[in-house]
Amino acid sequence: MYKEFHVSRRTRAELETLGVEAIRGWQTDQDLFDEAAAEWAGINRTDARCLDILDRKGPMSAGQLAAEVRLTSGAVTAVLDRLEAIGFVRRVRDDVDRRRVMVETTPELMRRSAPVYGPLVEEGSREMATYSLDELEVILDFLERNRRLLAKHTARIHELIAEREAGASKTG
Repeated sequence: MYKEFHVSRRTRAELETLGVEAIRGWQTDQDLFDEAAAEWAGINRTDARCLDILDRKGPMSAGQLAAEVRLTSGAVTAVLDRLEAIGFVRRVRDDVDRRRVMVETTPELMRRSAPVYGPLVEEGSREMATYSLDELEVILDFLERNRRLLAKHTARIHELIAEREAGASKTG
């Protein structure tokens, strides 16, 4: 399917402003969806974030997961205990280093999440099919650049937090 590119009647500044507003709206919509999906699954948002990371990145140690979600080892242990109790994750011995325990998602997670995510994935795939390969390349480039930007500024904010906490400990 070939899509015609139309000459925009908007200025660059208008398009950039609309783009920022679209991103902000998408972030809010994604947050609302994630909240509803977590509620449907009977878990909290931190548990859902851990499941998303495990689903995307594959099995990892509890320590690796804790680093990914910025939780203490105790907090991630509590998350994994809850998720294991409802059958969404399991702890397994590492095939290479038998002393190491890895965490992985289970088929039960996929089965129970299918009614929530299945229709979204199907409809999203149909939407993606309307774009040309060149358009998909631009969209992917935009998303990757923005992820790097967010990671950079998330790290910057964590540095600000650490500085604030260091200053508070000196005065308090």
